[in-house]
Order: sequence, then C-alpha cells, then structure tokens
Amino acid sequence: MSYEPLRPAKLLIEVESKYIGFNVGRKHRAGKKVKVQRSPANPGIFIIWFGKAEVAQVPALRLAQTVEYTDDQSKL
Repeated sequence: MSYEPLRPAKLLIEVESKYIGFNVGRKHRAGKKVKVQRSPANPGIFIIWFGKAEVAQVPALRLAQTVEYTDDQSKL
C-alpha cells in the first residue's frame, strides 16, 4: 500500500463525518477547510480528514462535487 500526501481542500457541500473507532460524528458546513487523501486500501474511495481522528469517506465519482482543492497542483 502506498500513502499519498494529504492535499488541502474546502468542502462544497455539507458532509457528515465519523470519529475513528466510534460510531458517532457530526456535520460540517460547506466552506470548511479539510485535507483529502485517496484510500490506500480502496482506490475508489477518498478520505476527507477534519482533524487527526475525524474522517468522512467519499466515492471517487462524487469527489468533484464534494470538495475543491485549494493547492495549485491542478494547474500542473
């Protein structure tokens, strides 16, 4: 498994997260700054990090409607 670096992004829609190891979480409003990483175990899933222990999972096909990257890697 290869871990990709986290990329800064912001939410475009409201997303519900979960705390790692727990079945509870909370909702985050659009515009919140987050970090995004492709799942090393399942390449069709992206992980949105809200901190060190709070995450959400998004299918790759819905990523463009969920987050907007804030770094300039898209212009390379």
